[in-house]
Amino acid sequence: MKPKIKLIILTLLLYGLPIYILSIFPFAERLYPDYESFQSTIFNFLFHGTIVISPLGIIFDLILLYCVFILLFKKNIEIEKERVYLIYSGIKKILSFVLINKLKKETSISKEEKVSLLFYMVKIFWAPMMVMVTMRNCQALFNLYHKYTIWNFDRPSLLNLYFPLYMAAIIILDTTIFSFGYLFESPKLKNVVKSVEPTALGWIFAILCYGPTLDLSIKLFGPLPPDFSNFGNINLNILTGLLSLILFSIYVWASVALGFKASNLTNRGIVSKGPYKYVRHPAYSSKNLSWWLMTIPLIKIFGICAIINMAVWSFIYFMRALTEERHLSADPDYIDYMKKVKYMFIPGVF
Repeated sequence: MKPKIKLIILTLLLYGLPIYILSIFPFAERLYPDYESFQSTIFNFLFHGTIVISPLGIIFDLILLYCVFILLFKKNIEIEKERVYLIYSGIKKILSFVLINKLKKETSISKEEKVSLLFYMVKIFWAPMMVMVTMRNCQALFNLYHKYTIWNFDRPSLLNLYFPLYMAAIIILDTTIFSFGYLFESPKLKNVVKSVEPTALGWIFAILCYGPTLDLSIKLFGPLPPDFSNFGNINLNILTGLLSLILFSIYVWASVALGFKASNLTNRGIVSKGPYKYVRHPAYSSKNLSWWLMTIPLIKIFGICAIINMAVWSFIYFMRALTEERHLSADPDYIDYMKKVKYMFIPGVF
């Protein structure tokens, strides 16, 4: 079989088939409850006259476009070095050991296959979710835009229109960057995955913060604070709202600095620009500082429970940072980076 044809078949099998399965099985609706992703053909994005909101449909169409790219433009294919082939090879060895009971030495998985399998799991979990969150915030932005016919520049409009618009816009930027990172990997983009978090603990603390697992986390640990809380005074609400927007802007600035390398649980090369020049985990610290700020009014309502709730969420993000540092410390470049940037969360403090 020609390498091009084999690469296309493996791409459709390993990437297209899971997306198709998610699009037809009812249990998957619980993963994306806000969209009718499972009630229309997954070919909706390219082949329909109108665009139906379907993150799975868009991803599937991108897979099809990639197959066309392979067929028409990709040359000099070394199939054994392709990420999708390494995934296939790793799965084949695992199935051979489990189902056929081959000798362990015959089914030993290489380092490249292990990284590819783990990154495959990262893609399957995060890529549809990031596309969905991007769409959700696009819809929120459009709804806000069309809701107001008169755009006043008074204090209520700041709180009810301009602040939410800005928040939706920067979150769209953040999730678009991460969506691209999960979907595309190329030496030309300088975002080839060097390693993936190898421990269950690292994966657990990461997935607790996303998607359907986040719903479980909220039931167990309590809800996250809102983007903007009511402090009982409009001027105070504007001040704290501005602080929240500044902190979330730092959070998105970190994503912009990561660029094509953005994705959870992976090392795609060490980034030391933007806010990463000052602390090693600017996204976690800025997000948690905003949440703590918005927790203050909740203490009056829920008392110590509000503090405990936020403390648990901060602990989860602290553990995410620790497990990431343990993973990245296997890279000498990160050791050098840690020597230059000594603080994890707050410059000059911690």
